[in-house]
Amino acid sequence: MDALESIKKRLAAIHFFRDFTPDEMAHVYHNGFFRICQPGEYVISEGGQDRTLFVLVTGSVKVVKRSAPDVVLAILRAGSIFGEIAFVARQVRSTDVVATAECLIFQLEEKHFSLLPAEMKVKIQHQAVKLLLERLEAIRKMTGCEEGAILP
Repeated sequence: MDALESIKKRLAAIHFFRDFTPDEMAHVYHNGFFRICQPGEYVISEGGQDRTLFVLVTGSVKVVKRSAPDVVLAILRAGSIFGEIAFVARQVRSTDVVATAECLIFQLEEKHFSLLPAEMKVKIQHQAVKLLLERLEAIRKMTGCEEGAILP
């Protein structure tokens, strides 16, 4: 299996891309939205102001804060989406994300997002907002907030 076929197979297994048409998927893997990161390489730097959404295709990354670099907040594996807060809410990056193994990452910068077909943009925004809501719900459960309560 060649590299493109391998990427196609891996992307097809990632939930984020589930609703994409074959033409939209072709747009994804033919337009250079991919990045290879080596272990120890920063994917996201805390304090950064970029507006990039990431989907981890292969490998793993860790999420850490500079104030406590030895405390791993999360380990993300293939299929994980991250960077959605800055992408959707235009906020400064709140954590570092560092490769822990060689990674293949789909990355969608704001400038490339603006050039996508309208239906593709809607699908990506929907997935990013859905992820934000899932993370808020997880925080609500961890903190013991009542359902429907407004989080600070």
